[in-house]
Amino acid sequence: MITAVVNFKGGVAKTTSAMNLAAALRKLGQKVLVIDTDPQGNVATNLNAEDSLLDPNTITIGMLYQDARINPERAVIKGAYFDYIPNNLYSYQRTNGMSDYRMLKQIINKIKHNYDHIIIDTPPYLSFDAINAIYAADTIMIVTDFSRASLTGVKILVSVLDKWHDRSLASIFKNKPKTILFTMYQAKTKIAQALLSSIEDSSDMGIILKEKIPRSVTVVEDGYSGIPTVIRSRSKVALEYKSLAETWFHAKKSGIIQGEYHTLTIKVNG
Repeated sequence: MITAVVNFKGGVAKTTSAMNLAAALRKLGQKVLVIDTDPQGNVATNLNAEDSLLDPNTITIGMLYQDARINPERAVIKGAYFDYIPNNLYSYQRTNGMSDYRMLKQIINKIKHNYDHIIIDTPPYLSFDAINAIYAADTIMIVTDFSRASLTGVKILVSVLDKWHDRSLASIFKNKPKTILFTMYQAKTKIAQALLSSIEDSSDMGIILKEKIPRSVTVVEDGYSGIPTVIRSRSKVALEYKSLAETWFHAKKSGIIQGEYHTLTIKVNG
């Protein structure tokens, strides 16, 4: 099951969510690969593996884009919590001028037989990398913090991609199953129900996941430790990410994602 984790706004815990979902799925006995398509290389940074960000010889996803002869398995780093393919700033140079949005799917096709789940972390802007991730995915997880400004950004994201100049890609995005994961959630705020109602009225944005990641300093602290929150904490944050992993675990088997109010049918990449 291939999931693209997206939002074209930074600071919404997108990478944190990708990594915690991966680590929690691993704890459920799943074989999990995270692909970092963001040239900032935040997956490696959050695992305290910054050395790969400075080494131009690290086999990154950018290098795989550049040279189709490289076996993707050579790029996989066997991490303590999940396997991952890193990225770094050299990818800007390697992918400059590329426009084929099918390349990541072709790379994944060579390696997907090794995994139950592949989770793609994307940069916080519309780019070659993000479009490749959306095209390759079975489902899109839009991660957004719980604020009116962020939700407006999500609506703009959906609108832009629905009207993308490449009509075939726009059609793919429009028909791709989409879910919304709230982070930094504060259920008792006055705007909570109003915002949820607003999203329900905008069905094109996707279904709302029942899991909502609360605001907590635990996530920040764990980010510095290099250990995903689901590994070291019994906090509400960890419990919500574990629940999210269970939703994804069952979705791979059933082809159905159970949301807050609705269900979503997906076709898992075989």
